[in-house]
Amino acid sequence: MQHKVSISIITYNEEKVIEKCLEKLYWADEIVVIDSGSTDNTVAICEKYKAKVIYHKFENFGLQKQFALNQTKNDWVLSLDADEVLSEELIGEIKTLDFSKANGFLIPRTHVFLNKIFHYGAESKRPILRLFNKQYGKFTEAKVHEVIEVTGAIGSLKNEMLHYTVFDISTAINKQIKYALLSGELLFEKNKKPSTLKTVFKFKFDFIRYYILQRNFLNGYHGFVWSMFSAFCGFLKYAKLKDLHQNKS
Repeated sequence: MQHKVSISIITYNEEKVIEKCLEKLYWADEIVVIDSGSTDNTVAICEKYKAKVIYHKFENFGLQKQFALNQTKNDWVLSLDADEVLSEELIGEIKTLDFSKANGFLIPRTHVFLNKIFHYGAESKRPILRLFNKQYGKFTEAKVHEVIEVTGAIGSLKNEMLHYTVFDISTAINKQIKYALLSGELLFEKNKKPSTLKTVFKFKFDFIRYYILQRNFLNGYHGFVWSMFSAFCGFLKYAKLKDLHQNKS
């Protein structure tokens, strides 16, 4: 491989998924895991795979991922979530990659919901920036939906990684509520104004967008459930925004 690559991951009670992720990181020069106080077997599993585990109190996603990035020793870093799993084809592509072509690379990411791989829709092979040179890139400080910002050229890889979001309905509900409420708080902090009409009609329009326009109906029952959850998440985000404005002192 042209350059050594560090892996950075943030974790909190990820024992159901983290081993899938770590099993595909045998090629990496370094694995850094920033844990925010897991009470399950997450830390033990990470140590089993020779990861460097560091405790750091969680403030928000952007700050936590930037802290993880700062702990890595190599310039080139692949930032992963605990529920993201590289394909062997992607590993081979990274190992033969010409890193001089760009300062960061987009990786196609495919959604896996309730163990169903989504072969259709916007979440199938959606490009996401995850492999980059940290001398030219950093995370935004967003509470949620943080992104990597890179200066200079950005390339694209061909092979995918799988995103194992949730394995059961209860986890899906809790996760959607958590992200929706955080997103609503973020909008409030940006001084976004609530709209009653948008709050009332957003669920219906978002469901049509996810299920019909983005073709998630082709993913069968799982596509329907995911579209419903995603539409509800959008509604809840704006309901939270309206609630914060109504109750501010």
